[in-house]
Amino acid sequence: FIDGEGGSRTVLALRAFQVSRRLPVTGVADAGTWRELGTERNGNETTYTITAADVAAVHPSPRTWKGKSEAAVLGYGTMWELLGERFHAKRAWLRSLNPGVGVEPEVGTVLRVPDVSPVSLLSPEAVSIRIGLGAKTVDVLDAGGKPVAHFPCSIAADKAKRPAGVLHIQVVIPHPNYTFDPKLFAATAAAEGITHKLVIPPGPRNPVGVAWIGLDLPGYGIHGTPEPENIGRTGSHGCFRMTNWNVETLLPMVKVGMAVEVGP
Repeated sequence: FIDGEGGSRTVLALRAFQVSRRLPVTGVADAGTWRELGTERNGNETTYTITAADVAAVHPSPRTWKGKSEAAVLGYGTMWELLGERFHAKRAWLRSLNPGVGVEPEVGTVLRVPDVSPVSLLSPEAVSIRIGLGAKTVDVLDAGGKPVAHFPCSIAADKAKRPAGVLHIQVVIPHPNYTFDPKLFAATAAAEGITHKLVIPPGPRNPVGVAWIGLDLPGYGIHGTPEPENIGRTGSHGCFRMTNWNVETLLPMVKVGMAVEVGP
């Protein structure tokens, strides 16, 4: 998550990259690390012009579960939400880059944004996933156990709901819907008068984001989120949450039957 500051997530990501490239594991973006990444990527930014399609993607979702179930799609609440996801950045930081821009950027507005175009790096085939509960990380591993990709995640607030051991991927679904079960959210269901399950439509503000990777432990999965700025915390009901852009990156790496080891 780009916020213009180095932190623990940056250190973890650098360490994972250095392990994968057999570099000294320092957690620091030293000269050797930049050479592997490509030095032209150091601090790059670019510009982006707001389009009519961007504006059309912004339509705040209903607040109630019944209202959400009646919507055609759960889109972005604001243009800054859309931009934050598109450029993998904290909304407040993006706004600080563009101090003269209004509350809601309009069509034709030109913005300063980070360059998040993919870095072309050859990686071995992914064969398994390792989830670290302590670090709150998802590492995709090759056959030798080295990381192919590294992502931050959120885990369950209740320790009793955190799985452990080896699980397996059971299903992979892009752009999923979500089923609101009143038995699982009794207080909310009672407050809204909901007595039966509701199907919530797909969209970036769907409760499981833009992808669902279901595990063979019923009700558990790796998925996206409508609240990317909360990633890295303990707050889920048991699943492993990732930002929408990261789970979209993960999606083509995984397949049904792949092992997912959950450990300390």
